[in-house]
Amino acid sequence: MSDDHAMVPVTQATPGMVLSDELLDNQGLVLLAKGAVLSEATIASLQRHHIEAVPVARVEAHRAPDEAAVVARLDHLFRKHDLEGDNDWAGKLLRLYVEDYRLERQVAP
Repeated sequence: MSDDHAMVPVTQATPGMVLSDELLDNQGLVLLAKGAVLSEATIASLQRHHIEAVPVARVEAHRAPDEAAVVARLDHLFRKHDLEGDNDWAGKLLRLYVEDYRLERQVAP
């Protein structure tokens, strides 16, 4: 099993977990399809079917954007705008908004 998947005991499964693979019973019949979202009722049903573990997708932790990479990319995207002078105020404002968005800054309305 790859690093982005894990086998979780049904007793530790929680509603909202997503299956990373099909879930089969002892006879090879599909109980749940890949991508199914577990609910309380589904978990209870799995326990009644004596399923011991389920393959779930690992949730990747949210990583903050790399500020240097964002600034470099925006420098490239706005390379034809005169951001140093006073003539392109709209370009400056747009770049500021895009930079705030990409760096996930909280901006007052």
